[in-house]
Amino acid sequence: MQTQLAVSEAGRPSAYRRSPPLQAYDSFRILIVNDDMRSAATLKKTLCALGYSTTLVAHSGKRALAAVAAYSPAVAILDLELGDMTGYSLARRLRSHATAQVRDLPLIAIAERCEFATGQLVQAAGFVGWLTKPVPSWLLSRLLQRSVI
Repeated sequence: MQTQLAVSEAGRPSAYRRSPPLQAYDSFRILIVNDDMRSAATLKKTLCALGYSTTLVAHSGKRALAAVAAYSPAVAILDLELGDMTGYSLARRLRSHATAQVRDLPLIAIAERCEFATGQLVQAAGFVGWLTKPVPSWLLSRLLQRSVI
């Protein structure tokens, strides 16, 4: 199961609730780690449409590791197929970071191919959930809401 959310026949979560007002997300910091500039821009645009305006994009795992403590995100969205390391490797490095805030950071995985992200691998790496591209905005919104509860 992709994100462990029940979906109705209409394609919406069966326990569908209205999203909180957009201003609730204004200062919610999100770290996007994706080496594909087009994919990162699309994801950032989707987040902005959902009301999440405070984002930082790192185009490599190395850049994410350098920026994560200072940026202090509430959640990180990691592409599993980065050029310099896998998203799984990056997750392991974040989980062993010297700063407790980084170690406890909720992680969401995004994969180009569903065979690269299985529920067992994603869960073992400490991700709260995962999505495949193209990312449905309502599903991303649900995962973001779940990640900070």
